[in-house]
Amino acid sequence: MRRLFTVTLGMLCAASIMGCSVKADNTETQETTIAQESTVTKEAEEINETNESAPITGGWGINNNFDRTDNANAMLAFEKATEDLDGYRYDVVAVLGSQIVAGTNYLYLCRAEMVVPDAKPEYVILKVYEDLEGNAEITGNLRLLEGQEDWEYNDANPYMDENEEVKAAFDKALEGLTGAEYKPIAYIGHKDNSYAVLTKITIVSVEPMTSLSVVYITATESGAMIDNIYDIDLDLEAVSNN
Repeated sequence: MRRLFTVTLGMLCAASIMGCSVKADNTETQETTIAQESTVTKEAEEINETNESAPITGGWGINNNFDRTDNANAMLAFEKATEDLDGYRYDVVAVLGSQIVAGTNYLYLCRAEMVVPDAKPEYVILKVYEDLEGNAEITGNLRLLEGQEDWEYNDANPYMDENEEVKAAFDKALEGLTGAEYKPIAYIGHKDNSYAVLTKITIVSVEPMTSLSVVYITATESGAMIDNIYDIDLDLEAVSNN
């Protein structure tokens, strides 16, 4: 009888220990899951709070907000890089994005013109490098519409909200298109009833792909259509036909 009691007691202790172990494991798993969920939530909130979208190939991040007043660091680098320029003036229309290197590369859409009477504006993408000590210099530029025969640069306000005819044609040309989001940045130039618009394009997928492109559209009697899309190499080495 005593032996039976001892065996029974031993079995009860073992069951108790196993129960405590399972409970501890469940508690640890639950705590780990909560911690992981908290980390994911925090990372998502941090991404939403930044001005950049997810980086594309080459480590570049294209901004969600292109306004100069919301990109103070980029504008400070721009001012340092252009303060000693003579004979040429760059006015920032949009701060396009950045790339973290040993320092930071910035991209800007600029209205550029020579400092001479009756100068005609051009639109260029300017690349500025700022080193870790805060020194900045221009390291590249790309003239938009270069080589486009008979095209003229827009010599008025470049913002889409100030160009109702261009905005209406742009919106009409995108009707029915799916799989990508088109965010117009600036009206660059025109040829007859065709317009060139610098645009941020995001391919909608599980892993979105983003590009800066010049979208060429033509207004027609029945609406509007996209003629061509030219993707911009953000290293400013080339503009490729999409």
